[in-house]
Amino acid sequence: MWTVAWLAGIALAPRDSPPAGAVPPPPAGESAPFAPDLGLEELLRLALAHDGRVLAAGAELDAYRARYAEAQRAWFPVIRIEALVGGPVSERRIDRDACGSIPADECLKVSHASERGNLDFGDLGVAFGGKIEAALPIYTFGKLDAARSAARAGVQAGEAGLRRARQDIALEVRRAYYGWLLADSACEILEDGRNKLKEAEEKLKKMLDEGNEEVSDRDQFKLRYYASQVEVMAQQARQGREVAAAALRFLTGRDDLGTSTPIRAEPLQAPPLPAESLQTWTQRALSQRPEVLQLRAARDATEALVEVQRAAFFPDFFLAGFLKGSYSPVHDFIRNPLLQSSLTAYDGGVALGMQVTLDIPQKLARLDRARADLAKISAQLDQAEAALRLQIEQKLLDLRVGAENLAHLSRGVRAAKAWMRANMMDYGVGITNTRDLLDSLAAYAKARMDREKAIHDQRLAHDALRSAAGDDLSRTP
Repeated sequence: MWTVAWLAGIALAPRDSPPAGAVPPPPAGESAPFAPDLGLEELLRLALAHDGRVLAAGAELDAYRARYAEAQRAWFPVIRIEALVGGPVSERRIDRDACGSIPADECLKVSHASERGNLDFGDLGVAFGGKIEAALPIYTFGKLDAARSAARAGVQAGEAGLRRARQDIALEVRRAYYGWLLADSACEILEDGRNKLKEAEEKLKKMLDEGNEEVSDRDQFKLRYYASQVEVMAQQARQGREVAAAALRFLTGRDDLGTSTPIRAEPLQAPPLPAESLQTWTQRALSQRPEVLQLRAARDATEALVEVQRAAFFPDFFLAGFLKGSYSPVHDFIRNPLLQSSLTAYDGGVALGMQVTLDIPQKLARLDRARADLAKISAQLDQAEAALRLQIEQKLLDLRVGAENLAHLSRGVRAAKAWMRANMMDYGVGITNTRDLLDSLAAYAKARMDREKAIHDQRLAHDALRSAAGDDLSRTP
């Protein structure tokens, strides 16, 4: 007797976090609010908005974009501003009375309180001052351009990472949803088998009451045994359906999914065989597969890093300037440059400069390391691109073989159905024995289950092909 024990494993494998629990039913006397059922499109939208992997990938992309914005503005001058205020400040003034007719700018006589070495501080005051410095890069031998290229590659890697996270989640949602549909279909098939067994049992009871010698109590025991087996398999199917619903609740964050919010039951439809050639699928995968795009972005970023390390041997030319000034009400402005300036003064200047460090051995080592990283990533990219063709070819072969198997199973369903119908009609008149009837019922149910499982596998194989080609699985056809 065939079983459906595999139904418990049709949903997603166990994850680190437990699935969300179900919402308790409403209190007695209160009706639950109406909630529309959710199909694949709605489940995908909910999962992509809820899953932490998408949120984390989006945040990482924002960080890459911020780094790119920073690299684009690397030409902006570095400006530093300082300001101060302090006191008390002792007097420092020219003795204008003692200077007489000598101009204050030329007089060297200071007030008594301004002389050094005495304890006469004179008028005390405060001082204010400030300074602004700026440095503008002029030419860096490609360092800034390489930094922008590396940051741009980082954004591309972040975009591919976000798309990869969305693909992984969409594939998990599709697996769980198709598993739920398969388990739900199994429940319907087993319910139909239960009804047919009840119908056969009623006919058997009638034949026993009529004293038909073609049947006996043993036939009744057989029917009851098969009915108990159907009940066990129906329980397994319901368990598989609950496991799939729990996975969908976890992925979407909807605790009421499958309870107050029903899951839309849709018939499993086999996907059409792809008409595109292997070369077309391979080219599509090379141009849009997230993993390949991430490796290409990593290669571009590493190439830019090599350029940065190579340019580090050359100096950076820049334009720098400063402006500073201070003021104190108890300090006179000293114009004579040979005299020590007071706290009332100002100064400024502009210069063209260059800077370079002479740690040549360290720079050579960093350049060698960057080149080795580039060779490593380039080899990984070449291997990934070469493996894509094999992966696409395997997925296409799985679809073709699955389609052929599905055609055979469909013919088997039609044959088993005709066999079962003939036995059901003949059983009532005593032409067919109970064993033949039960065999035909079991064959018909198994054929239907095998066909549904084949359609389920075809859906997964088709999604696997689209995922390998980098198609957007978050959108329903």
